[in-house]
Amino acid sequence: MRRVAPEHEYVELNWGNDVSMRLDRRLRWQQYEIPRRSRDIHADLLHVPGFDAPVRRSIPTILTVHDLIGMLFPQNLPPVSRFYWSRWLPFTVRYADAIIADSAATRNDIVHLLHADPQRITVIPLGVSELFRPAATTMIADMRNRYHLINPYILFVGTLEPRKGIDTLIDAVARLIQGYPHELVLVGKKGWYWDRLQSRIANNGLEGRVRVLDYVPTNDLPAIYSGADVFAFPSRYEGFGLPILEAMACYTPVVCANASSLPEVAGTAAILIKPDDVEVLTSALLKVINTPECASAMRDQGILQASLFSWDQTARMTLDLYQKTVTTPL
Repeated sequence: MRRVAPEHEYVELNWGNDVSMRLDRRLRWQQYEIPRRSRDIHADLLHVPGFDAPVRRSIPTILTVHDLIGMLFPQNLPPVSRFYWSRWLPFTVRYADAIIADSAATRNDIVHLLHADPQRITVIPLGVSELFRPAATTMIADMRNRYHLINPYILFVGTLEPRKGIDTLIDAVARLIQGYPHELVLVGKKGWYWDRLQSRIANNGLEGRVRVLDYVPTNDLPAIYSGADVFAFPSRYEGFGLPILEAMACYTPVVCANASSLPEVAGTAAILIKPDDVEVLTSALLKVINTPECASAMRDQGILQASLFSWDQTARMTLDLYQKTVTTPL
């Protein structure tokens, strides 16, 4: 925003990276501190990029709703978090003057699940960082050496949780692993779901063929994407699905689920598969691995698709909504 519209003043309100944000502190921050600080600096508009809008506010307020995962998958949350994400957050949506949704799919969820006025919701897609681009051969080789990735690999990047469809991916990899040297590389933090995934890996006889890199430095991700034979993203629900575009920007073929926002993000550049269908996912992965001309065409289409999503575009669309919201009376 500062680059595309430097004539405006932007003030960032941040609670600090070193502060543990328990639910009580989060609610105090969102509902008291942010409105107070906004008044103190005489702001013309408040944009809360996630997740709940202040119930009491004295200036126009925009709220970004990235997804409604808390409502759709409450069983994956502890009780206190379940209240926040599935009850409180949806309640506060009504107090925003305008709402930003990352995708048309999320916009539809907000309308149908929260009964929000569709006229108040603007779809503004996310952008791909310029960091994500095809990595040089030397960078890929260095990355492989540091992470001990000797064999060809199928890649997944994201949170390791049930919603992501990693169970389906593990079952699919178990089917194609015979006769192929490929490993499955998972980039994402191990959490409460990891024990279940470990059991599934063991039951499929994939010990030693599944690598979990946990969190990796952002600067390493382009080489990790670029080194993969295929990026697999069989998620059952996404508010946007940014890893798809990151993979495409790194010239990597993508296979992803035909669910929620993913089709509008992937366009025609990915192979779209039905969620939870192990057989179809296995066939799609094999098609990319065994058909170089198909993989090459997907790489070319993918990099074009990723180029349609930039942070400059996101900033301009957001600034346009700022202007409309400020000029509309409360």
